[in-house]
This record gives sequence, structure tokens and C-alpha cells, in this order.
Amino acid sequence: MDYKAYICSDAWRRNPARLQALSDAEGHCSLCHDDGPLEVHHATYVRLGCERVKDLIALCRRCHHEVTNFLRARRYAIFEPKWADVRSLRDGRIALSDPTAVAY
Repeated sequence: MDYKAYICSDAWRRNPARLQALSDAEGHCSLCHDDGPLEVHHATYVRLGCERVKDLIALCRRCHHEVTNFLRARRYAIFEPKWADVRSLRDGRIALSDPTAVAY
């Protein structure tokens, strides 16, 4: 399923689990408890399109942004460079400077 298309769809806007998450939050962010417009964050994408209430959490825009950035950073932090990526840097045949740069 195309995530972006789904999030922009009427199916997402009318999703019962999404509406229940917003109702349960009672107009307050689930993290910082601020009032204001809420967004619904997916805690998991396993059931994308047929979410359950426990898959979703209502957050203010700021908290939603922070949570998303934290989770992305954690997900990509576990990747270590492969030996093939490092070995090419040690290959003397590969220029590590810009050969078109003008020396002054």
C-alpha cells in the first residue's frame, strides 16, 4: 500500500481506529498534554489500512515530528558500513579529491 496516498485518503480520515485515538486523547497530546490540533502517529505499520486503536497515538505536530525523527535516527543508527564501503576508500586508484578543482 502506498503510505502517502493512504494518509491523504478519505479512508484514513474516516478510519475508526484513528477517530478513536483522537477521541481518547480528548484534545490533548498524548506526550506533552498540550491542547491544539492533533495528528495521529502510527506506532506500527504492520496493519496499515486496517489499523487497530493500539497501533495509533494522538500527538501534537511538534511531538509527532520529534517522535518520527527519533525513530528514524534509531532505525538508521543500527546500520554499520559494510567492509566493501570502507575498502574502496583505501584503494589508491580512487581519487579522494576533486581533480577538476583549481589549485591556487
